Amino acid sequence: MTICDMKLFSREFHKSPSLPKTVSSDRRRAFPPTPSGCIPKHSHNRPPNDTQMTDATVSSNNCICNRPASHIVCTKCGFELVGRLQKVCPDHPKKLALMDHRECPNRLCKSIHLIEVSLQH
Repeated sequence: MTICDMKLFSREFHKSPSLPKTVSSDRRRAFPPTPSGCIPKHSHNRPPNDTQMTDATVSSNNCICNRPASHIVCTKCGFELVGRLQKVCPDHPKKLALMDHRECPNRLCKSIHLIEVSLQH
């Protein structure tokens, strides 16, 4: 096969409709319909009622999400750092602070045996 034959074959290949072309409406029919009735609609503009407000104020006393930094010491290797030890907040158990430490940052240790010492006098 010569180069001219290859070019001719290439042109004929691209001209021939080997795959059926689909219309945009056919593509839409290929996907299942979007569910409209099963998605719950939340009103984010609605103010909370009195019970929700009292629950939020009462539970804020137990929140530890915004606690100050402290001195952290690894009991295995003695590595020291300033930061916060990762703890689960009783009010927000699904909230995770990404800068909190759960293991020793020393790459040779990586122990989970950390203690927190407060920096406040």
